[in-house]
Amino acid sequence: MNALVFVLFFAIPFEDVESRALTTFLPQDMLEDLVRKEGWIELTLKPFGGIRKGDVLRVWAGGVIDRGGAEAPGANVYGPTGLDSAKAGLEANKLALSEDAKHAAAILVKTEEGVAHPCNAPGKPLEIKLTKENARVWIGFNDEKGAFGDNHLGRGRRHELDPLWIRIEVVRIVVD
Repeated sequence: MNALVFVLFFAIPFEDVESRALTTFLPQDMLEDLVRKEGWIELTLKPFGGIRKGDVLRVWAGGVIDRGGAEAPGANVYGPTGLDSAKAGLEANKLALSEDAKHAAAILVKTEEGVAHPCNAPGKPLEIKLTKENARVWIGFNDEKGAFGDNHLGRGRRHELDPLWIRIEVVRIVVD
């Protein structure tokens, strides 16, 4: 009988269970700094137990960014995924954070590995597997160098319509 229970116990497959260790929305003043200042902003992520090797960083983003530089507000509006530099009217070699043409006018996320990842379309998270304990994460907006002063969150005369939002999750996979 004991042998049968032992065999049945190990015949049952174990499943991976997701556990969200941290969920946070970036505040609007931080997002305003993100799109109006050139460079990367380091995110302070402090989930319960700290960031562990193997955790997954999920970045959800939506809303729009008005890049300014036009006669009327709302003429140069892009989502967090950005646009190909040719379609956005930007020169890839003049972009501040990444010279990849596909990263023009996009919200970018990078870890200590140094690879810049653009946000996915709203409703589809960007997922980055963290490869070390206490990994550091940075976020930035990839615009042309020196052109950050005209950027705003949202669109419309007062930029109140559909403002940018970003939700960050640290997900831990637990074997159950």
